[in-house]
Formats: sequence, C-alpha cells, structure tokens
Amino acid sequence: MKPANPVKDKVRAMREMLLSDEYAEQKRAVNRFMLVLTTLYSLDSKAFAEATESLHGRTRVYFAEDARTLLKSGNQTKPKQVPGTPWWVITNTNTGRKCSMIEHIMQSMQFPAELIEKVCGTNLAF
Repeated sequence: MKPANPVKDKVRAMREMLLSDEYAEQKRAVNRFMLVLTTLYSLDSKAFAEATESLHGRTRVYFAEDARTLLKSGNQTKPKQVPGTPWWVITNTNTGRKCSMIEHIMQSMQFPAELIEKVCGTNLAF
C-alpha cells in the first residue's frame, strides 16, 4: 500500500474545487475568492494562518480574526468573514490584489506554481 501524499491530496482538492458546480455557480468574483480561501483553510488551517499573518500591504492589514482590526485600515475595507473559518478578509481590493493574496497563501502552503497560475489565471476572474 502506498503512503498518502499530502501535497498531491491538497493539489487534487484544489483542482476538484475549481471544477466543482459550487465554484461554477458563483456569480460574483468575491464569492469565488471566498470559496478559494475557505478551501485553502480547510486543507491546512495552520499553514493558512501562518501565510495570512505575514500578508499585509503598506497601510492595510488584509486578514484578521475580527472585523474591527480590518476596519482600522479604513472604513471602506468591506471586511467579510471567510466561511467556515475564524478569519476575516478585506474585500474591496482589485483583481490583481486578490490574486496576489491567493498567490502568497498558496506559495506559502507550497502549492505547485502551475496550480497557483491556474487559480489566479483563467479560473478566478475576480
């Protein structure tokens, strides 16, 4: 019997999410963004937390464990709780910023570059 390969399993789970009806049915870019974040968290909550803690802009915090922390960066940050997680994320960022946030988290979680490109490329269309 072959030992389980956690990296392959994470990659498979992300590919399945991208091909899922749930993902395809998301009409709003922010909902696709949230589904990607929820999936990443569900695969490895500790690695997700470590990745988000190091992710912030020059003047903004992007992730926090409460909305109040995000609102300190500005009232227009539109914080939303990432479904199924204790994390909140700012949502009033442009497509490029959302993709760079996803890219940072996925790189930190050691996903292969081609999958990161696929998630941030044609499939997300934030």
